[in-house]
Amino acid sequence: MDSVLNAIPDQALRPLVDRLLLEQGRLDPLELLLAADLLGYEDYVAWRTGRRSELQGALRAAPEVVAGFLEDAGVYACAQKLVAVALAHTSWGDREHPLPIGPHAGLTRACSLVYAPPPERCQLDLFQDSTAVLLEEEVRTALVEHRTERARDRVARLMHREPRHPRLGGFLRLIQTLDDADASGCDGRVEERWRELQEVGPLAGELLGHRARDFLGTLWADLAERLAGRPFDPGSGEFHAAIAWTRAGRWERVREAIESESDWRDHPVLVLIHAEACWRGRDPFGARRDWLWLCRENPSAAERALRDPAFPDRRLADLWAAYGDLDLDGELETEDFPAWLLLQDSGAFAVIPPSETSTDDRDTAYRLLHGLVTGEDTIDRRRALGEIHPDLLRQFLAVRNRS
Repeated sequence: MDSVLNAIPDQALRPLVDRLLLEQGRLDPLELLLAADLLGYEDYVAWRTGRRSELQGALRAAPEVVAGFLEDAGVYACAQKLVAVALAHTSWGDREHPLPIGPHAGLTRACSLVYAPPPERCQLDLFQDSTAVLLEEEVRTALVEHRTERARDRVARLMHREPRHPRLGGFLRLIQTLDDADASGCDGRVEERWRELQEVGPLAGELLGHRARDFLGTLWADLAERLAGRPFDPGSGEFHAAIAWTRAGRWERVREAIESESDWRDHPVLVLIHAEACWRGRDPFGARRDWLWLCRENPSAAERALRDPAFPDRRLADLWAAYGDLDLDGELETEDFPAWLLLQDSGAFAVIPPSETSTDDRDTAYRLLHGLVTGEDTIDRRRALGEIHPDLLRQFLAVRNRS
């Protein structure tokens, strides 16, 4: 378990805290756990919505390790002149109730402090005297936590106090989006609801900041549930449960939705989404399997993915770049990258087992090379590889000679 935390060196803690402070204006312990990948967003949402009784069991490191991580972050935050403020965690929805962190006292304590800049006295007086500012913040919190009636009440109060408040129209639009959730159950409204959530996204980001993720995530999840069982249509593939689940940040459900399609590997868009879900779900083996599948079955899609600056598997991206730098006069194509990878990365042996290849020459070459690098180095195998794909044999011999 501790290996997850060890992936974040001490020197990386400060930039992570600094980034959250820049984005959010304060250091929330749960936001830090999400950013550090010590807590999955799916588990966080399950806890907030009552589908998980406590948070401790969802952590990706031992509770005492996570508590220490949060305490170290708090020490650094205090050194930056931030002050600790008590933080209570409650469920989302109109039936609000306290949420337990878990039995570990140190973890509970560390999760119950948020660090924020101390207000100066004059700023504090202004804040305390500004009912409109308080009401605006209460509206935001109610929207994010899907407390529709409270949001409606606070907007009414804000409207009464400041009829010309510049964000009133936006808040009312977000409340309408919550109200529309119940009306979107009819199949005829699914696509209309999809477009509504897309359109309201920028407004939610403007009014709610980083917590627009929480406001929109539950709505996309509701829509994904209503799309369950709807087959993938390449002509309008956007309207599919898997894509809605990605927008909800629910990666396990993304995989389930895609794998329910019997021919999902025939659609590059689904393979790429499945790869992202594997990667975000801490299954890099599954993600590589998808990307290398595309190298063989849809090279252009694989090339676009591997060249993307945001491609998440940096080791694989670096190997792809090295592959492209080989001076071989075009002898090796994208379809040969999985075979070449066998010579560079021992972890590639099991990604595509020889038993899952076809009988064409390229896959035969892959099987021969797989055997050569896994201990079946025979003259006959070398000769067979040289006849089918001489350049792969030369690459193998070059690597073997260096070792």
